[in-house]
Amino acid sequence: MDATKKQSPFINPPAKFYLSVMTTGQHPLRLLAAYVGFGVLHELAHIIAARLFYPKLSLDFLHALSRAALGRYCALDLPAVGSSHYDETARLIIRHAGWIFSVFLAIAIHLRHRFKSKERGSLSSKIHSGDAILVAAWVTALEAVATDLFGLVPATTLVSEDAAANTLIFFCGNFGVLLLNSTWINVDGGKRALDMLEKMIEVTMMRGAQSGGVVTYEPAPSSGNQTPQIKGVRSRVVNSKRTNLSKGVRAKVVVDNSSFGSSNLRGYNSPAFNANSTAEYGNRKHLVRGFFGHTRFATTSKASMDGTHPHQWSPRKDYTFYPFQSATAAKGGAGSGGPGGALVLKPKSEVAGIENYVTHNGDFEFYNIKNKYYDTEAIQNFLVRTLQVPMPATVDSAAIAGMMDLLRTQGSFALSVRYAICFRLNDSPMGSDYPVPSAAQYETFAEVFERKLDEFVASQNISSLEEISSSKDMRESLIIGITKVFVELTSEKKKNDPQMDSALDVLINYASFDPESGDIGKFVGETVAAFFDNDLLHSLRTFLENAKGSFGLSVTCSVDAKRQAVFAAKGQTLSVAFYPRRGVICFGSEQAAVKAGLNYEVPEGTSSLGGGYEPVDENAVRLDLDDLGGEICLLDWGYAGDVSPAVSPPNRGLVVNKLMGGAVSVILLHQQAVSNRPTKLQKRLVQLEQNEFIKPLLDDSPDPILQDIRDIPKICNDIQEDWKDVGLNRMTAWHLGQCIQKRLQGRVDGSVKTKTNEVDILVTGCEVSLWLAEQFCADLLKCFPQLGIKAVSSNKLLGLFGQELSMPCIGFPYTKRTLDMTDPIVIIVSHSGGTFGPLACSNLMQSFSSSIFAVTSEWDTQVGKQLRSMYHGGKNDLLTSRIFSTEVGVRPAEPCSVSVAATHQLLTNIFEHICLTIISKPAYRAVSGAIVNERDLQTLERCNQDNIKALERIVAVDRNGVGIHERLKSTEEDLRSAGDLWAEHILENVKAYIMTFFYIIVTVTIGYPLISGIAYGAGLNNESVFYFLRFLDALVYFWLPQINVFILRFIQGRNMRHRMVGRTVVVGDPCPWVAQSAEAFLGKIFACSYSIAGCNVLSGNPADHLVHRHTHRVVRGSLLVCGRPDGRLTALTTSEASTCLAVNQASSIQSLGGTCESITIGHNWSELPLAERAIFLESFRPLFLCERMLEASEEGTLDSSGRDLTSSKVDPQARKPKVKQMKLTATGNLQSSGFTVDKETQEVIPQRRFSMSFRSSSVSSSGDDISKMSTSIGTSLRKSFIGKGSRNHDQAADPLKHSSHRSSASLLGAYANLEKEAKQKVNSQGVRDTHHLDSVIRDMIKEKKSDNKATEIFHAMDVDGSGELDLEEFTTAYKKINPNVSLVQLEAMFQEADLDDSGTLDLEEFLKMVKIPDVDVLGKLGVQNRNERGLVSVMPSTERYFGEELRRTAPKGVGAFLMSQSQQLAMELYESRIASMQRFVAMTVMFHQMGDRVQSFFPKISFGLLGYRMDRTHSIMRIATTASPVSGADVRDQMVELHLRLKIEKAVNLVIRHFNRWKAAKNKRELAELRSSMTMSPGSPSMDKIDEGSLKSE
Repeated sequence: MDATKKQSPFINPPAKFYLSVMTTGQHPLRLLAAYVGFGVLHELAHIIAARLFYPKLSLDFLHALSRAALGRYCALDLPAVGSSHYDETARLIIRHAGWIFSVFLAIAIHLRHRFKSKERGSLSSKIHSGDAILVAAWVTALEAVATDLFGLVPATTLVSEDAAANTLIFFCGNFGVLLLNSTWINVDGGKRALDMLEKMIEVTMMRGAQSGGVVTYEPAPSSGNQTPQIKGVRSRVVNSKRTNLSKGVRAKVVVDNSSFGSSNLRGYNSPAFNANSTAEYGNRKHLVRGFFGHTRFATTSKASMDGTHPHQWSPRKDYTFYPFQSATAAKGGAGSGGPGGALVLKPKSEVAGIENYVTHNGDFEFYNIKNKYYDTEAIQNFLVRTLQVPMPATVDSAAIAGMMDLLRTQGSFALSVRYAICFRLNDSPMGSDYPVPSAAQYETFAEVFERKLDEFVASQNISSLEEISSSKDMRESLIIGITKVFVELTSEKKKNDPQMDSALDVLINYASFDPESGDIGKFVGETVAAFFDNDLLHSLRTFLENAKGSFGLSVTCSVDAKRQAVFAAKGQTLSVAFYPRRGVICFGSEQAAVKAGLNYEVPEGTSSLGGGYEPVDENAVRLDLDDLGGEICLLDWGYAGDVSPAVSPPNRGLVVNKLMGGAVSVILLHQQAVSNRPTKLQKRLVQLEQNEFIKPLLDDSPDPILQDIRDIPKICNDIQEDWKDVGLNRMTAWHLGQCIQKRLQGRVDGSVKTKTNEVDILVTGCEVSLWLAEQFCADLLKCFPQLGIKAVSSNKLLGLFGQELSMPCIGFPYTKRTLDMTDPIVIIVSHSGGTFGPLACSNLMQSFSSSIFAVTSEWDTQVGKQLRSMYHGGKNDLLTSRIFSTEVGVRPAEPCSVSVAATHQLLTNIFEHICLTIISKPAYRAVSGAIVNERDLQTLERCNQDNIKALERIVAVDRNGVGIHERLKSTEEDLRSAGDLWAEHILENVKAYIMTFFYIIVTVTIGYPLISGIAYGAGLNNESVFYFLRFLDALVYFWLPQINVFILRFIQGRNMRHRMVGRTVVVGDPCPWVAQSAEAFLGKIFACSYSIAGCNVLSGNPADHLVHRHTHRVVRGSLLVCGRPDGRLTALTTSEASTCLAVNQASSIQSLGGTCESITIGHNWSELPLAERAIFLESFRPLFLCERMLEASEEGTLDSSGRDLTSSKVDPQARKPKVKQMKLTATGNLQSSGFTVDKETQEVIPQRRFSMSFRSSSVSSSGDDISKMSTSIGTSLRKSFIGKGSRNHDQAADPLKHSSHRSSASLLGAYANLEKEAKQKVNSQGVRDTHHLDSVIRDMIKEKKSDNKATEIFHAMDVDGSGELDLEEFTTAYKKINPNVSLVQLEAMFQEADLDDSGTLDLEEFLKMVKIPDVDVLGKLGVQNRNERGLVSVMPSTERYFGEELRRTAPKGVGAFLMSQSQQLAMELYESRIASMQRFVAMTVMFHQMGDRVQSFFPKISFGLLGYRMDRTHSIMRIATTASPVSGADVRDQMVELHLRLKIEKAVNLVIRHFNRWKAAKNKRELAELRSSMTMSPGSPSMDKIDEGSLKSE
């Protein structure tokens, strides 16, 4: 540029300067050094500020320096919340000191640099070292502001992990792994073991995962100890909205348990972690690495670090400790494994660090101390006093850790003294203001016990503490000796021992020093008992016996973790899996999580350290703890050759079970025997390997949602194929049928009284499962209106029957009185099998019903476990199967698709089986008011089987899991095209802001905004004009996002008039479960999306309330997707018309010419005039009779009597419809052109059919050749609409390109005309029309006469005068009345009328029969419903069209169209069971594409820095194990109480039955004696007249 030219005012010199500094290569080392130096100074500011407030703050200077230089963070161990030294103001000052210092330092260097640059001359071409320092200073300042002020990244850890937070209640998940085979660690550094742990976390996360943590144990430095000293290493993570908790926990475990710069677990190649250096026991004295973890879902407050498990109340502290071992090893190793026996521990003390860790799933509410219950808050205050440690967290689980600190005392006299004072003396620190002994005073008392124990051991020549522990006499001798010492100490205090004196001053508050009181002896005795007895198992047992709440517990202690861990289940589930071949034990709250061991094999390779475990060729098994009665499980894997469990005397009577080839001892302790669970462990174990009912965990998928959708056809087909064979589902169905028959037989014989509020079948579930259950019950009740069929939420059942104080169901007609729960048949629907509500109901309902069934995703679920335990031990366990399984398995994706479709599919099969069971007997049909018949079921089954083909086209994957041909993917492409369109609507704001960002960056950096830059480039130099141009540029900046949105819409061809706001998606469908499930699916897909690319999701019923609920929210750009029923069927025409009307009404609300964007999904190939597009689903079912009649009517193939000419042999020329020319209707719409005739083949060729608009009232003609009507609708449509797609529809285009079928309004008019013609024809034949008022009045007048006439006919048919008609009398007489009726039809009518199944008809049954319409009788003709294997099953219809057989066998005079009305129920069932499912699957395909486009956009634009997973939500709660909204506090207690009450009732009924049997036998004997003693005389009664009844009356 010429130097004389005027420089542009828009040039930005500083930008060039900073760019030059960052890209220059002259001073890279100086820039790096400055960057590190400023980072150290920043962290030093934090440390100095902390020292000012906490002078005694412990800090390792070298570690702090390395953290600041390399990690750019510092870790300050500040006092925890609740402690006496806690200061919130100090924390704020320490936190903000760093960024304030860094900012002021950067400003100072900047000013200095500016002063120096003036001396050198501005914009010098040479970059100086001071420039690099300035850049480093400002970068550090910006980092400091981001981290310390805004908290954008967790670079600086200022507070302890144990800081307190708000009160939380958690219902979460435990998990963990025990690696008995150290090859898992030695070979690959623990990588594969961590893979397995991560998999367990992923599965457990389905229960909720806002945070998680793991504790593991590693050796600690020790000198001269007999046992290794180990310490816990705790790793905890609070998950953010878009991060993966499983990966976060694993990464934290690696960081905390690995050496610097290595990803191998610390000690993987060290003998310290694998084998002790002692030569004699070196090959067997190894430590077992264990990982004990927990994921948490917070329910009453936000998730925070201090509330994250594992919990620890008291930090690690050294105590004088006496190690214990098993009684067997203490006797010299007899019975221990390996040569040389076990290492015998000498009875001498050592210094050991003691710490306890707890993971807890459930709620801790009360604890009993001195026969009084205290709530959690009181217990927390009690723990703060007694443990003398500030409360680490206010969560109830931390209080459990504190209680274990008090209870686990074995081996430590200091802890035992504390236990005795807190719990076992006359007074307790709880509820009193007495001072509590300090830790030093406990140690002072402990020294007396330790000294006397050492003297006792020496005097008695004792070789092991087990000799004293097991001997009552030795204990008494020890107690007496110690008591004497304390009596002497309390009688006269030693003036030279002030510590003992101060300790005794505190003790006197809890125990009297009077020798006569015996308090001193009690104090010593309780302390000694706690010293010997309170091991890990006994401590947990004591806790659970006194605690109230629900507990899934994992408890470990540093002095026990070398050989044992203890678990408990009480009101919360917990399972333990054993893998003998792998040398692994997995445990977890989620049953599926412990199956992670099936997915991983032992790492291949060898290690010089060995594995320490011999693999056993046994199948993996799982133990499910009894969470209802409460159960504790101790796992002891031994140590140093001691393979017997180390258990204290109070629990040595428990059975010891050996598993994994004897490597592990399992001890189970039942709190309360409630269920029928077997006592022998081997009978309780579930085999995990080589078990067809156990499904391994699925492999990880990059897109779990897409994988689920693609699996739908295969899963549904597998369910149908399994139903045809003798499998688990068929055995369960057989048992369900037996229960239904038993209940209906009770109604028939009167043993079951019919009541208005009686519940015969109760179906329950939560959320999606409940919505499916409601549809299932609606269909059942529609078929059997006289049965009591209810669908009730599991939470409502728990609120009514599972609480001590019942929770009212406001807005619902449910109370204990309105629900007569007298042994109903209960079906629990839970596709996860672990949701809290259904799981609790599986226990609760056992008190009301003996017939409980579950519909779950696999046989191996929590609900299945409860039902198996309910009926376990019977002789016919297989025949009493209670579990229906979809075999979907564990699906971690939170948006549910395949599990919903599979559950709906299985419920359809169950529905058919129930219907077939009930209608199998006329008596059952009568008491249930059955409306459904065999032909309806056959029609449904045909549609059910054809449904698989339709699903294949929707998801573009066949039933074998293989993609279909490209030419068959049109439906899936239409759906994904719609998803792409809506994704662009969602992303337009993001793209517009990105465009805005680059525009601002570029224009400001170069100094040339758009308009001014163009003017400057054109040579315009007028300064006054530039002001106006700058004003225009300012307007561009102001409206730039909106301008960019318009640009995007123009390029993409989208609607320009939509509002530029966040989008709202409304999902509508006449089947409620479809709209509700699709709404939940889409809502979860966008749960973690960025706010700028999010959407609000709503749902409604277009045939009911969609217009009322959502049209007032319609704005330009609202998105509406609506499912349409198949209006081509007469039963659904009005429903589709209502749906279309609702869509049109919503789409008609406009502003500035724009309205909502609506998409319809359905089977009827007709478009709505106001909808943006219509997506048509292919049907593969045959035509229904109404469709065939309409086609024939429009093609002129119906004769005057209403018969189809194509059904008889007529001249082909007579069947040819007249060729019609295209013409316009009065409204300007195209009318159908009819047919053309092929010149060569002379065949009738249908042209493309054109429907009328939605508002058209005229009828358009059809276009299919009547000879091809037997083919499926899908085939005919594809032939008729080749080239016709639902994509890229333009409403302004030629209607020929997008009109193909009738609208619902047009169909409604056509069917109305057909019905009217049929009724007029009936009237002309002398048959009454029930729709005319005069006909109705005449029938009412003649009704009495008709009954009299029927009575006369009955007596005339009764030839033998017996008052009953047999089959021969009935058929002979009826044939004279109507000879056109076949014998088969007459037999069907007779069996239908024979309600009592007596083989004859009485007058009442005859009168009911004559009122049955002929069509209904024909529909109930006997049909074979057994498959080729002889199983009772609904056979699919083989008709060319539904109703073909019905028309063929119909008597003369029954019109074809009126006959089609008998298919009304079949059409409705097709809609609710089949068509609705196809629409739901179609919506999932569309919504997945929509979500996937949005999800994949952010990583692309951010080079992988931004992103989220749409298969997860923020809560990460795939399975709602939380007791919400109904509390789980009283559920277990109510279940136990109801179960005991049921046992009592059964016992009473048993006594009554035996009494009645005894009395009947007694009466029979007395009757026999009376008859034998009586002599016949003229005045005496006849013996034949003496019966048991007369005897009773006498």
